[in-house]
Amino acid sequence: MQSCPVRRNGQICAPINEVLVSKGADATLETYAACSCGRRFPLSRTATQRLVKVIAGYRAAPTATADPAEARRLDSLIERTTCPTGRVSPLSRQGIVPIGTPVLHRATEPVTVISTGLARFGLHMVSAMRRANGIGLAANQVGVPVRVLAHNLGRVLPQIMVNPKATRSQGRWTYGEGCLSLRIEGTAVDVVRPRVITVVATLLDGRVIAVRADELLARVLQHELDHLDGIEYVQRLVGAERAAVYALIEQNGGDLSFLPPRPYDR
Repeated sequence: MQSCPVRRNGQICAPINEVLVSKGADATLETYAACSCGRRFPLSRTATQRLVKVIAGYRAAPTATADPAEARRLDSLIERTTCPTGRVSPLSRQGIVPIGTPVLHRATEPVTVISTGLARFGLHMVSAMRRANGIGLAANQVGVPVRVLAHNLGRVLPQIMVNPKATRSQGRWTYGEGCLSLRIEGTAVDVVRPRVITVVATLLDGRVIAVRADELLARVLQHELDHLDGIEYVQRLVGAERAAVYALIEQNGGDLSFLPPRPYDR
């Protein structure tokens, strides 16, 4: 048995993430299961059939050739709104917009075409995420109000997901979270979220991906999906923990009017 370098408490590598990628018009599929560390396993027929159903109801964003005018509009939006890499705030990492910035607290827009500018922006997101020592990043965290996320678990699945949509969640899991847009000591805390989440998205090459994510990948995707919906992780907190974290934010100049509580339904 091989101990996993990523999973908690010396757990062994296991096929906890299930992935299916459609490969274009011929409808061929790439399927696999993966551990959090990226080690791959065969995907069962039952899991494959389950993910095929997820993809069947999802409409992928088309390539730029489908609507050149919309591609130009998107590229212009990205160019106008991307946060400069050298921008510094006492509340966030360099090049990352801080809490209290309106774009961070509004739901993002679906991407209507996969443009060349969007592909370049994806590379920028990965670079910004790594420079800030992050494990995930949402487009609005670098100022762009579009539904795109990046993650740093590229051995498990492609790093850029366009128009990601959660279709199902289950279980409960407690795990520590912080945020590149909230750099205040003491605000990194345990958050209770669903343990498993199923997500479908478009990739930058136009393929569609469906993933049933568990543990770390599920947590990263949920955190970034919340960002894309205008929700900061501290809004999921409850009780005394929320009060303590909100007090720290206020003491450090954060505007709590942007952070109304958004706890999960119990």
